[in-house]
This record gives sequence, C-alpha cells and structure tokens, in this order.
Amino acid sequence: MSNAAFWSLWCFVFVLPWDKFILMPVLGSIPRLVGLAASAVGVVHVLARRRVRPLSWFHLFAILFVLWAGVSAFWSIDPQATRVRFLTYIQLVVLVWLIWEIAWSPERQRALLQAYVLGVSFAAGFTIHTYLLGVPAIEGTRFTAFSFNVNELGMTLALGLPMAWYLSLSQPRQRLAWIWRLYLPLGVTAILLTASRGAFVAALVALAIIPWTLGRLRLRTKVALYALSAGTLIAATQFVPETSLERLQTIRADVGAGYFGGRGAIWMAGLEVAQEHPVAGVGAGAYGAAVEPTLFFGWGAHSVPLAILVENGIVGLFLLLAAVAAATKPLRHLPPLQQRFSIVLLVALAVASLSGEWEDRKQFWFVLGVLAAQVVYRPAEKRVTPAVPLRTRPAPR
Repeated sequence: MSNAAFWSLWCFVFVLPWDKFILMPVLGSIPRLVGLAASAVGVVHVLARRRVRPLSWFHLFAILFVLWAGVSAFWSIDPQATRVRFLTYIQLVVLVWLIWEIAWSPERQRALLQAYVLGVSFAAGFTIHTYLLGVPAIEGTRFTAFSFNVNELGMTLALGLPMAWYLSLSQPRQRLAWIWRLYLPLGVTAILLTASRGAFVAALVALAIIPWTLGRLRLRTKVALYALSAGTLIAATQFVPETSLERLQTIRADVGAGYFGGRGAIWMAGLEVAQEHPVAGVGAGAYGAAVEPTLFFGWGAHSVPLAILVENGIVGLFLLLAAVAAATKPLRHLPPLQQRFSIVLLVALAVASLSGEWEDRKQFWFVLGVLAAQVVYRPAEKRVTPAVPLRTRPAPR
C-alpha cells in the first residue's frame, strides 16, 4: 500500500506542471483528477497504517494560515471568491501533508523532484513545438503550451532548473546524470520563448546553483558543461525570435519607470486597500473585487506577498511567512549539496512570487512541501521523529 500511495503521488507531481494544459468538461484539468486520486490513495494508506507522523512547525503554521483564510469569509467583500480560495487552500495543504507522510526518505523526495523535471520537460518541449508551428500566445512574440499563461509557464519551467542540476549531481552514474542536465538548454530555450521577464530573472537565480556547486565535478565534466553552456547560448540566440529577446532587454527600463509590465498601478491600488484593512484584510481571494472600484477591472495581485497582505491582512502574511521560515530554519544542518540546492530553489521561488500569482498554485506549495519534508530527515533527528499512532492502547493497570 505504501508503494501504491507513493507512485500515485509521483504521478500527480509528474502532471503538476500541466496544470492548465488539458481541460476536460465537468471534470477539470488532468492534475486535478490525478491529485484527487492520489489524495484518496494516500489517505487510505495512512488509515490502513493507523499512524501519522508528527507535524512540523511548517505544517502547523500552514494549517493556521488556511484556517485564517476560511475565517475571513465572515468579513469578505467577495464571499464566493473566498469560499473557492479556501477550498483550494485545503487541497494544497493536503498536498504538502501527503508529501510529508509518503515521501519520508531522501530517495523518495528525489524521485518527486525527478517527476517534476520530467513534467516540465514535457511542457518545455510543447512550448518549443508551439513556436515551430508559429502559434504565438501574446503580441506575436510570446509562446506557450496550450492555454497556459505565459508568465506562469515560464516560472514553472524556471523552478525545474535547479532541480535538474541537483538530480544530476545526486546521480551516481555520470551518463545518467547528463539526462537531467539536458533539461537546462531545453528549459532555458522555452523560458526565452515565453518572453516572461519575471521568469527570466527567476531563471537567472535558479542557474546560480551551477557555479555554486561546480567544484564537485571533474575537469572533463566541467569542460563538457562549458561547451554545453556556450552551445545553449548560441542556439538560443539563433533559435529564439529577436522580438522575444528584445522584450527581455526592457527589464531595466521597465523597472526604472515603475511600470513593472503594467503591475505598478495594480500594486498601488492594492496598497491603498491594505491601508484600509491592515489587520484582517478583505477576505481570501477578494483582491480583484477590492481593486475593481479603482482600476475598473478585477485584476489579480501579480505578487504573492501583496495578495496575502490585502486578502488576509498582517495576520495572514505573518502566518505564511512563519511557515516559510519554519521550513528554511533547519537548512543549515543539511549536507552541503542539499543545502545549496534548497537555498537556490527557495530564492528562485521567492523571486517568482514577487511578480506572480502563486499563492494558490500547486507549484508554489509543492516546493515548500518538499523543502519541509527534507529538512527533518537529517541524521541528528532520525531518532526523534517517531510516528504517532492514530489510536493508542490503554495503559496497563
């Protein structure tokens, strides 16, 4: 039953990057269907095992955050949006809990990372295929796969870069390690095709793991990687259309002008709402309704910290930041490679979150869930994380 639960979770992570790719009538997206199946199998496994693992501080703060989002329905300016967001948060907390319960070993955690990289490889390949077909998504210069939002797709692909590199260094066989490294040129090319400036910056942060861990490799491997990097840059400049590259070159001017790709006005309107409702917010999922009177349209926040501040107030923002801090505090006790990977992945996620609507996305919570799961299994803590039985026997008299 344990293997069935794990492979169900593995399949869910594999299709997770396809969140908006294939929508089925009534049933919804493929990740939703696979996620429901994985949740059912995982819960049955835990019930059959009749014991649960003690929750970490990350999980406790995450649960409190979700409960606060649910309570906000009492004062929400958009109760329907709040109910939908609350149900989404519950599903996401179940996801991180299943990772905690089922992916209990470093081997299983790496297997989930492998599933994610394979999933984003499919997404990257489809993005390139779309470009070859000449089907732009926006402005004739930005390409995506199916109906996926170009910015979300780019950020989803960026998170796969440090995962692929970490998996290549964790692979004992060098020939197999190159399989994971091949995602680097594939993912970078697809990110450039999306022309997402936020994803491009997140990708630069994600790629910082390469020079930070390059000392672990032999000279021959380093030379091969330098050649691969040079080939990737040359191929990208020749393959990616010039209009996409020109859009990426406007990052400095766009930030200097305070425009932020049209986000400046959205952020200012959100800050005004936050000043009016600083403690409790306007209700989970109600950002669009809050800024609509000012912007004449229910825009999303395009920023995770601002969205949480406006919707859930200072209390909600504190709970979410406390959950992230609880997942990152023990990182200093991890092995050097795992520690550097975790730091780079977390920083890349943070950069992506500054300009993306990720607070209710599976990718955002998956990364946090994996980080929270791996920090517990360090040698010093193996003996202090026993499972807690669901039903205990009465003490002998």
